Amino acid sequence: MKFATLASASLGALCASSVVAAIDPLTIKGSKWFNSKTGEQFYFKGIAYQPRTGLSGNPDPLADMVGCKRDVAVFKDLGINSIRVYDVDYTKSHDECMKLLEDAGIYLLLDMPSPQYSINRAEPHWDHDTMSHWQAKVDAFAKYPNLVAWIAGNEVANDVETTPSAAFVKAAIRDMKAYLKTKKLTTP
Repeated sequence: MKFATLASASLGALCASSVVAAIDPLTIKGSKWFNSKTGEQFYFKGIAYQPRTGLSGNPDPLADMVGCKRDVAVFKDLGINSIRVYDVDYTKSHDECMKLLEDAGIYLLLDMPSPQYSINRAEPHWDHDTMSHWQAKVDAFAKYPNLVAWIAGNEVANDVETTPSAAFVKAAIRDMKAYLKTKKLTTP
């Protein structure tokens, strides 16, 4: 799956940028992404990154420095410029891994939902507990200049029976955009 299609077409892509960065901020014009410093179109060349085996006792790949150091080296060899991570523990430090990714020129697309705090397609709801969890993740990751997008809805409404869940994803996006705005986090 191409990240450009995923990021620009996803109902749940919310973007974040930082003022001071070693990695160039990206901007969106229409359905395309651009390097804001060079003006060149940016093409995502990435992978979904959520290893479940080979971790040093930590299921959060961005808090596992053994795995992060190993994998960032491979990412560089492959020419990857982006990764999508589905689940992290926002209470852990991600500074070291995020810096390795930044130094390698790798952007992060991060899902706000987690297995415990997501919109269930069969019994959808959007409540304060779920929103608080997503806000805590935003607070923990917004400082990283290589965070390029937040993803709020992944495979939630994916058939006729689950179509009503789309309203809850839309409400989540509305509320999280408002939260990003209150934190003065800009959308490119």
